[in-house]
Amino acid sequence: MYIRITRNTKGQTYYHLVEAYRKDGKVKQRTLLSLGRAEEGKLEKLIEAIGKHVDLKDMFNRAKDIDIKDTYILGPLLVLNRMMEELGIYKILEQLQRIHDRLQFDLTKVIFTQVCSRFVRPVSKLALYDNWIERLYPLMIDHNIELHHIYRSLDLLAMHKEDIEQHLYRYKKDLFSLTTDVVLYDLTTLRFESIREDNGELRRFGYSKEMRNDCTQVVLGLLTDTDGIPLCFEVHPGNTFEGKTLNGIVDKMKNKFTIRRFIFIADRGLFSFDNLQHIKEQKGEFIVGLRIGVMKKKLQKDYYNLNHFIWISEELAVYETTLGEDRCIITWSKARAKRDHNAREDILEKIRSKLSSKQNKIQKFITNANYKKYLRINNESKCELNQTAIDEEALRDGFFGIITNVKDMSATAIVLNYKQLWKIEDAFGEIKGALKTRPIFHWTDTRIIGHLTMCFLAYLCEAHLTKALRKTEEQLESKAIKNKIIEERPLTVVQAMNELNEVMAIPVNIKQHTIWIRTDIGPNAQKLLTIMGMRIPPKILSKYPKM
Repeated sequence: MYIRITRNTKGQTYYHLVEAYRKDGKVKQRTLLSLGRAEEGKLEKLIEAIGKHVDLKDMFNRAKDIDIKDTYILGPLLVLNRMMEELGIYKILEQLQRIHDRLQFDLTKVIFTQVCSRFVRPVSKLALYDNWIERLYPLMIDHNIELHHIYRSLDLLAMHKEDIEQHLYRYKKDLFSLTTDVVLYDLTTLRFESIREDNGELRRFGYSKEMRNDCTQVVLGLLTDTDGIPLCFEVHPGNTFEGKTLNGIVDKMKNKFTIRRFIFIADRGLFSFDNLQHIKEQKGEFIVGLRIGVMKKKLQKDYYNLNHFIWISEELAVYETTLGEDRCIITWSKARAKRDHNAREDILEKIRSKLSSKQNKIQKFITNANYKKYLRINNESKCELNQTAIDEEALRDGFFGIITNVKDMSATAIVLNYKQLWKIEDAFGEIKGALKTRPIFHWTDTRIIGHLTMCFLAYLCEAHLTKALRKTEEQLESKAIKNKIIEERPLTVVQAMNELNEVMAIPVNIKQHTIWIRTDIGPNAQKLLTIMGMRIPPKILSKYPKM
């Protein structure tokens, strides 16, 4: 078929759709359709209209062969696969696979699946097996994993916990780059939704930092470097006193990580002269928060006297003295004084509210340590505010003490190192919050340690992502300050991962093939991929034989 142009006696031009055909061995033509008078641009519009009709028809014909049934979570898997490769997690898991050569499952894939679940939907192992494995991109996750494979993998993680920590610390480092001098240490509690204390030594009732004294718990001790990267962890029975967790900690660190120098930083909860002596006996160094309130009155009078202090600025003063053989650094800051004042006023406001009620009973106050120190009992056996105690505490607002045996650091450097402890608090926030390490749903000590080792691997990935984001944000902030630009709020790993959770892989079945197509990637997720040096995956991921 073709377009024939004809002209009448008046010189007017017309379009005709003409078809060629053969009859009796001769080629002839016939007009199929008169397309009307020729006008400028009319033929192009006609071609466009016919083209749309043809495309639509072609699309409907192809749709008969297209089948879309499911969507699968893809985004977080891409990032975590990259992190587990770069951090050496895959390498140590492959080594364990070779050691346990009779395993009937792929240990790397089983652990990868569990790590991904911490970011996608942190649930129990049973819920992961029942509901969530099949939601993950099947070309990276084995959908045939059995429940006993998951539990068995935790046993192996617990068995090789020390080997895993050593390998990850040394991975891609040589003897000259193992220079971690300063480590941060802190403790938290992780609960079980249970009151049973059998089946092991770890699950016990104790002082709960979550105020959940109705549940058994374990005590988790975490060591990180000053960037917040986790180095190792220890698990203690739930009734362990904080100070007792330090037994052998210096020797463990030196033997496990071959650290030539070890400076241990911890908050006031671990302060005791026995603990400090224990660290010294192991030839360790420490920077520990000093509990000024438990010191002798003579020392307190000295520490709270601003006349001894050197003023660094209008808002910060420092006083250095000694306590035995150790250095004692006391600081006062205006910001801390304001924070202490506001915290006390919040408590006093609650006390005043309760005192003003008709049921002003002693029992309401004496069981609360925060209330009791501001109260006294009058002759009518009722409570009232102790203004003397309140005024005495107000004089201590803004003061903070640090004790250390480190000799070659300035007082300023000591204080700055101590202030890095917020990073380990941040680590606990992520471990308990975003990764939902607790409540723990395991019973035996081995499974508990295995679960925490798996969560340790997940947090190791997140900590390195956070470090990379912070480095980028610091560079952007410096540039913004220089150019007087108001920067947006810094991107967090949680925000980026939430966007990545929306990135899906969709299998489109066309005749005898399956084509995997990904959905759009949000700007925060793209930013994270770029920072990690990852290429944005193509829209069409790959083409595989139909299964």
